[in-house]
Amino acid sequence: MAHPFLRLKGIALPMPRDNIDTDELIPIAENTRTSTKGWGDGLFAAKRYLDGLGHTPDPSFILNQPPYHRAEILLAGTNLGCGSSRESAVWALRDFGFRIVVAASFNETFKRNCVINGLAPLILPRDDVERLSQQVIADPALGMSVDLLDSELWIGGAREQAGTIPFVLDPFYRTLLTTGKTEDDLLGGLRGAIDQRRAEITKSQCWLAS
Repeated sequence: MAHPFLRLKGIALPMPRDNIDTDELIPIAENTRTSTKGWGDGLFAAKRYLDGLGHTPDPSFILNQPPYHRAEILLAGTNLGCGSSRESAVWALRDFGFRIVVAASFNETFKRNCVINGLAPLILPRDDVERLSQQVIADPALGMSVDLLDSELWIGGAREQAGTIPFVLDPFYRTLLTTGKTEDDLLGGLRGAIDQRRAEITKSQCWLAS
């Protein structure tokens, strides 16, 4: 699990399109590495570069334009991360520098892969994604702030002035992201209670142990 975090203020990348799949996030030709590091250069490679694997930046692609080139938050439409289940799509986002992905909906496998790799998958209504994207485009330097504990995000740094928008994040996933623990860590912490309950059931319903 990556380093835990509770809050983040960073540049947001507006891509409010539907069905951004894992092959768009990391084309198959970029899947040549054997570790989780070094994948950032391949993120959106088919659209980000003029010559594919040559990696000559296309200045018209938004991720190559300041300040989006240092974005930490991605805004997307519905069904983000659809397609194949390749975890390298999440590795590419994480290695580039993203910590949060906001979408109207996620592919479930992609969403779980995000959490495992320290990337927070936040769900917002489609209208809110569109509105936030327009605000970001109008003034990208304002950035976006996210509070995982309060389940709120807002444009800029001053929460009171900007007005907050609530998002959906599974409570179990929130615990993993804000503590830096893995699923095994949390289950291990419950082992004593599980063993005690098993002993109680075995004693009261002994036929279950036979």
